[in-house]
Amino acid sequence: MAGYPTLAFSICWLFVIGFVGSVSGAGNPSIIVVGAGAAGISAASRLYQNGFKNIIILEASPRLGGRIRTTPFGSGSGIVELGAQWCHGEQGNVVYQLAKVYPGLLKSSIIADEDAVLIRSSGVQVPGAVAERLQTMAEEIIESDARDTFSGSLGEFFTQQYWKRLQTDPAFKDISRELAEQFLVYYHNYERGYTAYDSWYDVAAAESDSYVEPAGNQDIAWNGKRGFTAILDIVSGNYPGNTNKSLTPVPIGSLVKFNNFVSNINWMSPEGDVFVTTQNGDRYQADHVIVTVSLGVLKENYRTMFTPALPSVNQNAITGLYFGTVNKIFVYFDAPIPEDFPNTVHLLWYKPDLQALRLSEHAWAEAISTFFRIDNQPNVLMAWMNGAEGRKAEYLRDAPIKSGILHLLKIFAKNMQFGNVLSILRSKWSSDRLFRGSYSSRSMATENQETGAQFLATPLKNALSEPVVLFAGEATNRVHYSTVHGAIDSGFREANRLIRLYK
Repeated sequence: MAGYPTLAFSICWLFVIGFVGSVSGAGNPSIIVVGAGAAGISAASRLYQNGFKNIIILEASPRLGGRIRTTPFGSGSGIVELGAQWCHGEQGNVVYQLAKVYPGLLKSSIIADEDAVLIRSSGVQVPGAVAERLQTMAEEIIESDARDTFSGSLGEFFTQQYWKRLQTDPAFKDISRELAEQFLVYYHNYERGYTAYDSWYDVAAAESDSYVEPAGNQDIAWNGKRGFTAILDIVSGNYPGNTNKSLTPVPIGSLVKFNNFVSNINWMSPEGDVFVTTQNGDRYQADHVIVTVSLGVLKENYRTMFTPALPSVNQNAITGLYFGTVNKIFVYFDAPIPEDFPNTVHLLWYKPDLQALRLSEHAWAEAISTFFRIDNQPNVLMAWMNGAEGRKAEYLRDAPIKSGILHLLKIFAKNMQFGNVLSILRSKWSSDRLFRGSYSSRSMATENQETGAQFLATPLKNALSEPVVLFAGEATNRVHYSTVHGAIDSGFREANRLIRLYK
């Protein structure tokens, strides 16, 4: 994979049958990791670095990284992140803690929140002071402790509190009804993009699982050609200049078997081992299996993926947790983005303009909530797409996508001269059967079914009450779901579970 040169990709063709160990016995248990994303690489690396060498990683795609997808794009050696893009926070963020020891690898992104602007479909920017007041108030509502005792949806809670504040707080008496309505629509879009759900009316105001934001800078960008994939090198001890003696270099290339989609995991066989079958027809036998596939893949396949059927505690978590889609469109121009175009632009629509868009050939573009400049890429602009409309746009050809982007820029960047479009690149997370979405969040169904990440992470145990199938991935992390640091933490968690079992 481009941008990931330091890991060797020579594949060691291990035994298809005979990859065997003993669950109860000491020594060298056999372990299969399903998925070579952040969680899978982290789990395999932690195990290998603690002496567990009998490991195989089954990856359904031809590459490493999962929802980390650093891709060449733009001029020269430029890259973009089709998946995970920024390191969010410093304290309590394993990604930052691991990467910060390498000078120059991380830097503050150009898309800092305080530089974001709101532009209406007239092409006029909302005054910065007004936008800041509205944004601060909205964040106060989202973070309010009153959510914990509200029985309805987040959408109901937010809109009630929002209009109450606007009507009773003298600080907002200058805000017109029209602007207030536009901001409400925008902020809903913002939240949809932040948490990957279609509507905040599908989300409970009071969430049992609550994301804990790591302290510090929330918009940290990656330097260098590897981009976010550098974290996989770091976790596996393969990053150049590694001085951490506890991170023994892991021969990831010899552990991974690519293009192996796991179709069934028999976790209660008469032999006492776990049997893993792939769509290629290969069959593997092991003491333990760590499943790190996305929640979207589990939702689509869990009924046939496990024999016997999963316990209800795992099934309820799979069906109850939410898994949504956020997509990106990268546009590469033959000239730098105009200097007057801000680093982050949020779109606010007048009702007649939005209605006209919906009746046009560019109706799909309502999914775009924000434009971002890209770090180290002066000629590249990124559009952020949310919700059902964004999923539908995955099936469009590049030509209407390009046309829709240029249409929006004519509306929201009036009198700015952009160059000619040389190429576009976009993600399609929902239609990709290896992911079926971007990342997890919580919904009304999550609360109604009284489930959560910790239930999804419940291991499947044998007759001796030993864990034989374990679950990792961002959706299994109760406090850091939807993030790479949450995925890495979960991989370490399940590796540590096995390390404790044997040591």
